Amino acid sequence: MKITEYAISKRVTVYVLVVLMVLAGTSTYMALPREASPDIEIPFIIVKTAYIGASPEDVENLVTRKIEKKLQGLENVKDMYSTSAEGISTIQIAFIAGIDIDDVLQKVKDKVDLAKQDLPGDAEDPIVSEVNFSNIPIMIVNMSGDYGLVRLKEVAEDLSDEIEVVPGVLEVRLAGGLEREVKVDVDPDRLAVYEMSLQDVVDAIQRENVTLPGGSMDIGSYRYSVRVPGEVQEVSEIAGLVIKAANGRPVYIRDIAEVTYGFAEPASYARLNAQPCVSLSVIKRSGENLIEISDSVKELLTELQPRFPLGTMVSVQGDQSEDIRMMVKDLENNIMSGLILVVAVLFFFMGFRNAVFAGVAIPLSMLISFVVIDAMGMTLNMVVLFSLILALGMLVDNAIVIVENIYRHVQNGKSRADGAYVGTSEVAIPVITSTLTTLCAFAPMIFWPGIMGEFMKYLPITLIVALSSSLVVGLIMNPTFCASFMRVDPVTGDDSRLNRVLDRYQVVLDQALDRPGRTILLACSTLVGVIVIYGVLGHGVEFFPDVDPRKAYVDVRVPSGTRLETSDRLVDQIEGVLGEMSDVDTYVATVGSSADAEDFSSTGGSPHKSRVTLDLLDEKLRDRTGFAVIDELRSKLTDITGAEVEITKERVGPPTGPPINVELVGEDFDVLGDLASQVKRIVAKVPRIVELKDDYDKGRPEVRVIVDREAAALANLNTSLIATTVRTAIYGNEASEYRVGEDDFDIRVRLKEEARQRISDLENLMIEKDGILVPLGTVARIETGGGLGSIKRKDMKRVVAVSGKVVGRTTDDALREVQSILADFEMPIGYRIQYTGENEDQQESAEFLSRAFVVAVFMIALVLITQFNSVALPFVVLTSVILSLIGVLIGLLLTATPFGIMMTGIGVISLTGIVVNNAIVLIDYILRLRREGMSDRDAIVVAARTRFRPVIMTAITTILGLIPLATGVSFDFFTLTLEVGGRSSEWWGPMAKAVVFGLGFATVLTLVVVPAMVKLIWSITDWQGGNQTPKPQLNVATD
Repeated sequence: MKITEYAISKRVTVYVLVVLMVLAGTSTYMALPREASPDIEIPFIIVKTAYIGASPEDVENLVTRKIEKKLQGLENVKDMYSTSAEGISTIQIAFIAGIDIDDVLQKVKDKVDLAKQDLPGDAEDPIVSEVNFSNIPIMIVNMSGDYGLVRLKEVAEDLSDEIEVVPGVLEVRLAGGLEREVKVDVDPDRLAVYEMSLQDVVDAIQRENVTLPGGSMDIGSYRYSVRVPGEVQEVSEIAGLVIKAANGRPVYIRDIAEVTYGFAEPASYARLNAQPCVSLSVIKRSGENLIEISDSVKELLTELQPRFPLGTMVSVQGDQSEDIRMMVKDLENNIMSGLILVVAVLFFFMGFRNAVFAGVAIPLSMLISFVVIDAMGMTLNMVVLFSLILALGMLVDNAIVIVENIYRHVQNGKSRADGAYVGTSEVAIPVITSTLTTLCAFAPMIFWPGIMGEFMKYLPITLIVALSSSLVVGLIMNPTFCASFMRVDPVTGDDSRLNRVLDRYQVVLDQALDRPGRTILLACSTLVGVIVIYGVLGHGVEFFPDVDPRKAYVDVRVPSGTRLETSDRLVDQIEGVLGEMSDVDTYVATVGSSADAEDFSSTGGSPHKSRVTLDLLDEKLRDRTGFAVIDELRSKLTDITGAEVEITKERVGPPTGPPINVELVGEDFDVLGDLASQVKRIVAKVPRIVELKDDYDKGRPEVRVIVDREAAALANLNTSLIATTVRTAIYGNEASEYRVGEDDFDIRVRLKEEARQRISDLENLMIEKDGILVPLGTVARIETGGGLGSIKRKDMKRVVAVSGKVVGRTTDDALREVQSILADFEMPIGYRIQYTGENEDQQESAEFLSRAFVVAVFMIALVLITQFNSVALPFVVLTSVILSLIGVLIGLLLTATPFGIMMTGIGVISLTGIVVNNAIVLIDYILRLRREGMSDRDAIVVAARTRFRPVIMTAITTILGLIPLATGVSFDFFTLTLEVGGRSSEWWGPMAKAVVFGLGFATVLTLVVVPAMVKLIWSITDWQGGNQTPKPQLNVATD
């Protein structure tokens, strides 16, 4: 190789380059932003439109349908969901991944603008926004104290200002506490006496509470600005505002209303460990270092603690830096462990100094990778970090093959420089080919579609960068080090340990070569047998691994229309249970809000929805798993009646739907509700499905004001005027704002509380037009009834979903049983049933990974055909890939691990690239020896003995590099302790197990079955060609 020859001749340049790479890589690694999840663009657009006071049906007909009609012409839309709830319309548009999110965001805004003219006049302007992982809080700071919520919120607001100054923080969102408000509570009897309406009061406040500029005047030598300062400075001034003059004397607001500076009706409650609190959600800027931001916020909290009022308690929840810090520590520990293990393995074969030459490939390749990753604008997140750990054992493969071959040549008498050049040149082409085949295995995954692909594509990209870096190190830096510093021991003869192992290996190899057909048949039969056994004894299929949780959520949902106080009493019961559980560290209750970042249909005022977020004690401080704690909590909460209680563990990885999700689609919502009840009863019979629920929200109590249009017209009234008056009387009208410093507080005008509690109050409400007052009861009929709590639609069709969780069995197994028992379920004409949620994501991923595997095999085959100029020999190599599934399936059986669509699937694809490497090096040398004149059998035997050492070494180093992930056991070099378990091993373990067991069996196949297949193919071709078949040409550099 010219590049190797040049590097050896310019060693000083290479050493300077190494120093520069070490410095650049180290500084880049220290500066790389750390994030928990990749900062991906989720192709979701949310359109929210507030229509305060409107029923769900009115919101659906007057808002949701109008906007959906305009949006239906958009291109590249995957799904469109909508939720019409009381006072709010939420439309979620899911686009096909990979589109320009800014472009579709503008197109959606344009469509929504067209729909505005069709919306009711009192509906608020729609808000169009995109969903971004960066908007998910990196930590939540909870503040509680015994000095009242008003003062507590003031302290929290001051803290919020301090946190927003921290570099990298985008914003801080506050929740909880009490909101100030100026209340103008009108007495309807006094209003009638003065023959005035609520709108008169609103108009008076809007007229008087203003400050307007009047221009400027030139007076003498100066130019004076003129303004009319009319804004009220004190709340008492509002009471003194004149509404109008009646009978020659003014009527003040205080004459007909009570004005107080109080608090708005709470839309939600927040408590920390059963104590009232205020929560601050910290959002970071995209691409910033999560760990640095988290540390800065924590330091700030420690610094400010003495300045907080006495009795203030501050706690941090959901700190993502803990997970990313753990993954970074795992990476660093694995790099050091891998380096030590590699050096130890190589020391056994080649001595300490030569082992270091090969082992140095790990840190050098990693440092080069960090520079490239930074240049590509990527961050250190959970996917990138694992990819580097996965690459750990593979980074040294090229170095092992090259250093071992150099070692062999120097040991046989060549000088260090000649040995470095000849040894590298001899294996350069197979090393490049093996690296290319590995890259071919991972390359198709870059094109993974959907959000899953946006999340997981960082794995192949990182691996391609790391393995390409190792190739550079192997062809340039390793030969240079060997040419300068390699030391060899003299050949010790046949009594060496290696030769004894090789002799035993040759006995097995000779038997395989004597009966190649029987050997291959035995291998294929073993594969078939293992597949059959796995089909009987296997542990099912899963989408993602089930990671032991450290956090859980208890969602409480009561019927729509339930008062906030009722929801609060139910949540209080749950808090009482949590307070008695010793394994629960902290818990925060949010009453009146789901507090779920992915619940786009939720608004700040949802009295029937609540959530309790609980953090479990650290694994080291409890003697049972998080699953056991959640199971105990679930059993203790079964006694709570009158509400749906759902327990959800924290999610790791990209967003997915519910494990079991059955969608019923049709037009009549009542029919859908009945069908959902039937489906729920049937599915409930399936074992191990828990927390089964449907989202059919029926039975919300409501009071309907049915306008008699004829009577209203005779009274010179109309429906709009009546509705506006009713809205002002009950909900209130935000007439103006009362300014205190930099804060603005609403001035709300409505009837006093005791005048809006009965149906008769509505009937006696006076509607005013042109000075004439008409009781509402004379122009409208008041009736009560039930209405829908919310209406959900998918692709402009009404839909009701039945969803549930699976405990104690795989989701795939449970879903198959659900589909089986619902196969005979009769649906009315025009209605259909469909299975979505996690199942839909799983099918999409399974289909893509299957295609990616086929594409990877074809790409690898093309590289091999180019390398060997043959079709038969690449077939041998690829057969070893298929046979490596023996190890994968046996590994899953022995470790009782389900076949993971994501993790095992990616592991098998990774194995495809790794397994062929050793076969390429072995077959390449067999061809070289055969070309030099050896007989077929001698070439196979000599090549197998010669390549035994590098094949074993590369396999062992790759396996050892993944052992910590596969077993969950690793050594912490920072605390000098043995770590058992861990989040990384739980999440990525199935993939590591697939590679470890698959590669272990594949190594045996490479050393025994591959030589037998080569012998069999050559025997057949020689027999067919009468021993006249030309020998394959070798495409590698020669001596």
